[in-house]
Amino acid sequence: MNVFPANISYLHEVVTAGPIAVNYFYILSGFIMAIAYYKPQEKSNFNKWKYWLARFARIYPVYLLALLLIVVAKYKTLLDAPLTLPLHLSMLQAWIPGYPITLNTPGWSLSVEAFFYLCFPFLLFSIYKHGTQRLVIFTVILWLITQVLLLSLLNSDEYLPKSLLHDFIYYNPLMHFNSFIAGFLTGVFFKNNKFPILKNNTIWLFLSIVLIITLLASRPSLENIIGIKLAFTNGLIAPAFLLFIVLLSQEKGLITNIFNNKWLILLGEASFSLYILQKPLHGIYDKLIASKIPLATELHFYIFLIVLITLSILSYKYLETPMRKIINNLLDQDSKKS
Repeated sequence: MNVFPANISYLHEVVTAGPIAVNYFYILSGFIMAIAYYKPQEKSNFNKWKYWLARFARIYPVYLLALLLIVVAKYKTLLDAPLTLPLHLSMLQAWIPGYPITLNTPGWSLSVEAFFYLCFPFLLFSIYKHGTQRLVIFTVILWLITQVLLLSLLNSDEYLPKSLLHDFIYYNPLMHFNSFIAGFLTGVFFKNNKFPILKNNTIWLFLSIVLIITLLASRPSLENIIGIKLAFTNGLIAPAFLLFIVLLSQEKGLITNIFNNKWLILLGEASFSLYILQKPLHGIYDKLIASKIPLATELHFYIFLIVLITLSILSYKYLETPMRKIINNLLDQDSKKS
């Protein structure tokens, strides 16, 4: 929807960079996984089954709720494609072209993330056994292959929007794996104190934000200059994101104090519900409110945004958190019995 601030021409590319923000999320996810689980002195204590269940408890309850809301709205068409619902229930939809965005559109990114979660224990074990050198080399090669393949396919005569090739380029987990591993390795190096703390870190952090905004805003101009289509969705600007993440992690000044605000923390915790519930809740809002109350489209957008944020906070407090505790408690009980 082209509403403020997306309707400002020089901000449009930045404000509407949702798919690129998903790529940032993959990089950040890898970084956070390393921060949370990489413990060189406790190599033998990592339990991959406990990790997988903890990840399941974190994302699946709200993911399932959003999916069921969509299913209720689209149940008449599900029989036309019998594989659609099973793939979405098993979080495999992004792995198979033709299915990534057939039901709850944002769910494709969780399908990709599920692939990362499956791979994470093996990445961790590789670091423990072989150190970082092999994985660094693998990641660089994978990043180069991904970018060459992406740009070649995106600019080929066979490429069409909403085609199977489009689905492979933009949604397949293998096309995003380089971003997750890059984030993971950066987290490992961070925990090993490999990054020096720069003087005037806040200034460098601000400059990294300016760099990212400049890259996003200048993409159309870059495409015109070099004569090919570009995509920042698969790790092409990962170095800029990694620089920002490291500098933000080292920040101890004003920006840290701002982010420590309790309301911003709450919004951050509710962001997953906001992301995954946005489509089904928008459908409900359109049917029950927007279609019956004649208001300007822009006003409906902002009203829905308030409703979405409110319901996302409630989802975090009364669905996400309780269900995560229940599932993790069941795991702890099973562990004690065994």
